[in-house]
Amino acid sequence: MPWMVGPTPFPATRSFSTGTPSPPTIPASPSITFQTTSSGRRREPMLMHIMPLIVVGAVSLAIILERTFSLYWKFSIDNHAFLNEIKQKVLSNDMAGAIQYCSSQGGALSPKVAKAGLLRASRDNRQIQAAIEMVAHDAVGHVRKRIAFLAMLANVATLLGLLGTIMGLIKAFGAVANVDAATKSVMLADGISTSMNATASGLAVAIPTMIAFSVLQSKANKLTEEVEASAMATHDLLGTRLYRDEWDDMGAQKGKPTAPVMSSDAKQPKAA
Repeated sequence: MPWMVGPTPFPATRSFSTGTPSPPTIPASPSITFQTTSSGRRREPMLMHIMPLIVVGAVSLAIILERTFSLYWKFSIDNHAFLNEIKQKVLSNDMAGAIQYCSSQGGALSPKVAKAGLLRASRDNRQIQAAIEMVAHDAVGHVRKRIAFLAMLANVATLLGLLGTIMGLIKAFGAVANVDAATKSVMLADGISTSMNATASGLAVAIPTMIAFSVLQSKANKLTEEVEASAMATHDLLGTRLYRDEWDDMGAQKGKPTAPVMSSDAKQPKAA
């Protein structure tokens, strides 16, 4: 008689050595197919949580590369050497040479601030100060541009990873509610693994972004100090030049540029 396993009959086979029928080969359990299909379906929510993190990571990387190039190459200059060169040219009354030297420094910010004052060197002190402050304020804005976004993106990446973890756990516990005990542990482990992957991905984006934010913020603060130092030095240098020119003009009108002296009797200033 044929062996009966469920509703499907299987023909009996006999052993050539004993003549007794051997049991038929039973098809594999359908649970293997179920697990494979379940694992494939769980890739979809995992990708749904990872894709926003990929976008956040790409935006963060673009900002980091752009800010690194600008702060460490485009805007940077040896500020001490630059100010010494400008001082020598201004005190030697080579204003055209000082302006030309500022223009030759490319995109560096301190020369732009100094040039704004040098172009108005023949005007009064208020106009010089206003021009320097305006250009310095604009330069500081260029230095700090988009750096604050990195801190925000790091927080967003962390929260997206946490959101993916919570949603993954909700789906995992919801999926095992109506399955048998044999597959429950497998599905639960798969869901928890997917949830933990979301957390790890969020931290993998957030940690480098936060480190880059701290480094770039420190460099931006240093450049801001250099811009402010350049503004103050240029203003003081041009103020000294204006005072010297006024004193020379007064001396030329009197025929002899001398400072006032005190009379020994009246203790009042008297021209020499």
